Amino acid sequence: MARSNEITILLTLRGRHLHTLRWLWYANEINFPYHVIIADGEVHPTIDRLLSNRLTFPNLSYEYHRYSDASFSDFYMKCVDASKKVKTKYVMMSDNDDYPIVTGIEQSIAYLNIDASYVAAGGKIPFFSIDVRTELSNQVFGKMNAPRFTYGYRCHDLSSDFIGERVLDEARVHQVLYYHVFRTQTLGTIFEEIQAHDFSDLTVFEYFHALRTATLGKVRIAPSVVCYLRQSGTSSNSSGISLLKDWVHHLLHSRLPQDFRVMALNIANAAEGQATLKANELKECILDAYAENLRHYLGHTMMRHRFPRLFQIKQNLLWIKKIRWVPFQLQKLVDQNKFWHEMSTD
Repeated sequence: MARSNEITILLTLRGRHLHTLRWLWYANEINFPYHVIIADGEVHPTIDRLLSNRLTFPNLSYEYHRYSDASFSDFYMKCVDASKKVKTKYVMMSDNDDYPIVTGIEQSIAYLNIDASYVAAGGKIPFFSIDVRTELSNQVFGKMNAPRFTYGYRCHDLSSDFIGERVLDEARVHQVLYYHVFRTQTLGTIFEEIQAHDFSDLTVFEYFHALRTATLGKVRIAPSVVCYLRQSGTSSNSSGISLLKDWVHHLLHSRLPQDFRVMALNIANAAEGQATLKANELKECILDAYAENLRHYLGHTMMRHRFPRLFQIKQNLLWIKKIRWVPFQLQKLVDQNKFWHEMSTD
């Protein structure tokens, strides 16, 4: 593929060095046409050694920057610093356990080139998982289970001319925008504000990122475009708290409630003058929308603390899920047909 000077991929790393190797191998193998800025927050000696030798990945244009992500504040600083190194018109974030899809990226760039009122463009995001037959695979290699859509399938544009309407649309029906193609200036503005707020939890970070995007311009979310493929079962818990710990304890000992109020107020202030609601009313609408999401989250997550015995029974029965009632190849074919049928509807 010919090199593109329109977009840079910002690959943020912290741990999972085998996934990093897989991502780099994939990009090198397909002659990835975009420059990659690698922002490594937990430098692994093997990754450092391999990336220091340009001959390791000869088909990949990249620069490697070392950071130390000891806290969320460090992560925000890294995002700001790395985004300032982007020299292209567009930028796209990536994690090392996922795959950017070139055709979808090109479609998103083409749309942004046509309509200047849009600050980001992307589509729906399929998930895949690895069929783990041995612990040695470490969710890195093995048979890939058929892709599926777990959220954002019935996606739609944030295209209202009124900022407040775009914000409420995103707040009430949350669509993941983090992995969209962004205008570089837009993403830089968002990261700088996130660093200034220094949110204590990545949950707030993600919501602010999406809602602030909606205040800065329109967002294209095309159901016929796939520019990113995510792996499930490999991400860290959003709050940085182990699933074995009490999330409520984290809630009571963190700035999470204050952070959400600050986030909602800043988003509402950014929309004031372009919204049918006043800033304080819009702030309350944003908080109410998140409250619905939080109730759903708590209902699924807090069972282990409200009903510990029932939760333990459930844990003891998880082995049943590993039993293959249908041969793997047949199940894979069924899943693939379902996935392509869903794609064909768009």
